[in-house]
Order: sequence, then C-alpha cells, then structure tokens
Amino acid sequence: MDQIASSQWVFTTQELQHLPSIVAGGLTVNEERRRRLAGCTFIHSVGSRLEVPLLTIATAMTYFHRFYTRHSFTHYRFEVVAATCVYLACKVEESMRKIKDVVAASLLHMHSRENHEDEMAKLFHALRDAIIQYEFIVVETLCFDFAIDHPHQALLDLLDELEASERIAQAAWSFANDSMRLVLCLSHEPRHIAAACILLAYRLHRQDIPKIDDSSLMLLIEDRFETLDAIIQEIMHGRTLQQQLERRNRRRSTADSPASSSGSNRARGSIVSANGHRIDRERASNMGSSALQS
Repeated sequence: MDQIASSQWVFTTQELQHLPSIVAGGLTVNEERRRRLAGCTFIHSVGSRLEVPLLTIATAMTYFHRFYTRHSFTHYRFEVVAATCVYLACKVEESMRKIKDVVAASLLHMHSRENHEDEMAKLFHALRDAIIQYEFIVVETLCFDFAIDHPHQALLDLLDELEASERIAQAAWSFANDSMRLVLCLSHEPRHIAAACILLAYRLHRQDIPKIDDSSLMLLIEDRFETLDAIIQEIMHGRTLQQQLERRNRRRSTADSPASSSGSNRARGSIVSANGHRIDRERASNMGSSALQS
C-alpha cells in the first residue's frame, strides 16, 4: 500500500467504517456493504447484457465504490449511480455502448417483462434523463480520475510465474472477480489483492504453493502476510454477505410474484431525481428529467 499511500482513493479500515452512508445516512457497516454488493451485482448484470469486457465491468464497479466514499446511499439511489458508472466506464475503456442500450439493459435488471409498455416507456425516458444528469455528478465526484489499475493483470503475471494449474487459475480469477464487489479496491494495492486471491485458491484446493526461490508471490507472503490474510478474510466475509443478499432477493421475488401479489403488474420502487429525492411514478411521467433488481 506504500506505493499508493498518496492516492485520494485509499482509505484505512477505520475510515471505511465512517463513510457518508454510515455517518450521515444511518446505515450499519454491513448494511452499507450489502448495498455496495447490490450495486455491483447490478453493474455485472447490465455489463453482461451489454456484452462488454470484464475490464469495463471492473472499472464501473470501482467508480461505483469511489462515488459512495463521498456520497450516501440514502441520497443517491444505487441503481441510477450503477447504470451511470456502466455508461461512463464504457466510454473510458473504449467499449462504447449507446445510452439507450445501457438504459434498456438496466431496466431488464430492475423490472419484469410483465410491466405494461406505456409504463416501461415512461421508466425508459426517466432513467435515460437521469443517467445524463448523474454523469456530471459522478465525473465531478471522481475528480476526472478515470484511470484504474485492476488486480487481474497482476494475477495473470503471478500465475504465469508459478506455472499454476488451470484449477488454481480459475479459482483465483473467481476470487479476483469477487473482490471487485468489495471495498478492497479502496484499501489495498491490486497486486496484494491478486496475491491474496492466489493464496486463497491454493487453500481452497488444499495444495501447497510451489516453492520457487524469490518468486513474487513468496516474497509478498513473507513481507505482507498479515495484509494478504486480511484481504482473504474480507473476500470470505463478502461471500457471506452476497449469499444473504441473494436469499433476500429470492424472498422478495417470491413476494412480488403474481401468485402472491394483489394482481398489479406495475413496476415497483420509486424513481429518483438527480438530487436524490424520491418521486412517485405517477408524478415522474410529468417530469422532463428524473431518475430511476432483479
């Protein structure tokens, strides 16, 4: 972490427990983390529908994490910010997608196909206008700092040096993807995250790490073992939170199904204006610009 200590996007553990959503928004640390997971799940879903590279999805997730170091989840609804981060990341990583495609992919994640066409048309225009407005807010919050280093390249370099098996490589890659949904990008160097993912992969498969003299991984383990172990613990805790989120979404999906609802197929949830205030859907249809899980 010494190489990036001067970065404005590096936070201590204590600082990450006193972010705006916690201090001003009244969320617990776990609640704040769950909303980050939900936002990153949203980004992954939209990015997959748009068929953009993993790099673009990872960049959008990092933008999302950085945004909420300076704003509260209680002020800016995460779906709108997440969609905006995808749109911005597509530009930065040269994976250009039209805003209408980002909006359509976002609505597919947020609402069922059973909503009436006129209702979806209103939501489409509302979200499109919101992304346009939110883009300025996100860009200013990021201070035009768009260049992101991800752990994936360091991971590949370390795996090549170890001549790791396919099973180890796949497991480590999966853990690296998991890490992007957590606040690790706000507290640790990409190469430390990569090393921790490889160490965790070897532990998962109960294999010994190859004893290669002066290998980069062995040097990191010797010098930064406590750091790597802390990253591993964070990844495992993140998986627990992700499982809790998935169970909650399944219960919500069951409760919202036609069999258990009163028969209305109208899309649920509020629309949010660019200043973060909630707006009823009926009012949104009369507004020129307002914003908007599976």
